[in-house]
Amino acid sequence: MPAAFTLTAAGQTDVGRTRSRNEDNFHADAAGRFAVVCDGMGGHAGGDVASRTAVETIVGLLDDATLIESRPGFSAYIGDDPEKTLTDPVEGEAAVQHALSVARRAVQAANERIHALNRQRGFAEGRGMGTTTVGFWRLPGGNRIVAFHTGDSRLYRLRDGELRVLTRDHSLYQIWLDNGGRGTPPQRNIIVRALGTGEEVEPEVALHALLPDDVLLLCSDGLNGMLPDTTIARILREETDCARACTTLIEAANTAGGQDNVTVVVARFGRSA
Repeated sequence: MPAAFTLTAAGQTDVGRTRSRNEDNFHADAAGRFAVVCDGMGGHAGGDVASRTAVETIVGLLDDATLIESRPGFSAYIGDDPEKTLTDPVEGEAAVQHALSVARRAVQAANERIHALNRQRGFAEGRGMGTTTVGFWRLPGGNRIVAFHTGDSRLYRLRDGELRVLTRDHSLYQIWLDNGGRGTPPQRNIIVRALGTGEEVEPEVALHALLPDDVLLLCSDGLNGMLPDTTIARILREETDCARACTTLIEAANTAGGQDNVTVVVARFGRSA
């Protein structure tokens, strides 16, 4: 992918209208190399500590990996067909598997740190602070991203005006939907996979190709819990500036009730000025 294509990103977080503290944390790399949103859980047990620890750990490891992958000769460009990975099947498969492994390991390292903090504080297994996480890592020099997540924080992609969720919620409600949605639905905020509450976690990781003018949105459920996807899509279509889009999304979530902390990162892939 020519260097003229860039991924610009901006992020914003807000406590919302009903919560007394903000347990969300995020990082949006100014150069668009990676971004992470974490929604902490635990209240007095330290949900804000969990989300901050996860962001710091994941960002640190992805930053190191980006420097390594930027070595001469590495290419993350997948060609004209967005469904392909690399033109050389052997080299391509190795590069893809390595990138997926790096992202997976970064999330698992964050889980280990938070779990250790819970144990130090005397919490039993499954108790204490925890956090969801969602993020992307742009492979250096190209148009591919590795997406990763645990919990119900989401990654969306706006392409040609159409909004699509690229992640699948790790929630009891999603399991209920997957099994036909029969009977009384469970609460939407019951998470079945998160960082810190167990000794091990298996994040979902996936490779996606970006096309010019694609828009990525990372968010905690304080956004999509308040706004329908149609409203989110409209705002992303209308607000072409990433920072302004973040502000407008949060304002809309708060206007709709602001029942939770809300955090968003918006990134746009396109030609540099």
